[in-house]
Amino acid sequence: MGRGERLARVAIPLSYLLAVGALVAAVALTIEGQFLVGPLGYVSSISLGSVAAIYALGQYRFQDSGYPSAKSVVLALLFANAFLQSYELVYGLTFGLGYFMTGHIVVTGPELRSFLLWAVLISPVVLVRETLRPTSASWFLLLLAVSIWFVWILYGYPQYYLSSYAFARVLTTSDPYQTSLWLNFGSKVVIALFFISLLEPAKALRAALRR
Repeated sequence: MGRGERLARVAIPLSYLLAVGALVAAVALTIEGQFLVGPLGYVSSISLGSVAAIYALGQYRFQDSGYPSAKSVVLALLFANAFLQSYELVYGLTFGLGYFMTGHIVVTGPELRSFLLWAVLISPVVLVRETLRPTSASWFLLLLAVSIWFVWILYGYPQYYLSSYAFARVLTTSDPYQTSLWLNFGSKVVIALFFISLLEPAKALRAALRR
């Protein structure tokens, strides 16, 4: 066993504790209505909790599938990051679709670089595709995420930090701020659950309870 592998086996239990702590903190902040975590660069509490859960379940899944401890940690981090980048890619492309439909689409160099970077950061999913186990629940969650996104577009794709709309509004609301929060963070939760469903979470939870 190499030195890196020994260090990984010591670090994994600690990483689990950190992940659980981050998940608990994220749930508490969300319940209190504090959706943005300032000390972490104003990342959303939903993103924080989702990444923590996906990392912990992913590390167990990849190690259980035969990957060495050190590699399972790296792959779990990459897989959790792929969740974030998948959301950002779809989020950005939806804005692009809105601009295209209004005839004002202009793709700048920085925007193109961002889209390419998002695609590259999602690509590690290919490395672990044989260990992922989509189920009927996975497809339901994916369909639910698409449905929420469609409703979001019907509302004009409102954003809690913008007063303008990316699409013509088919549906209207008296409180676009709260509507944008629910649709934004709600869709992110569903996409996170989709990623989690690929990792056989029930098996990981049963193993954790046995321990």
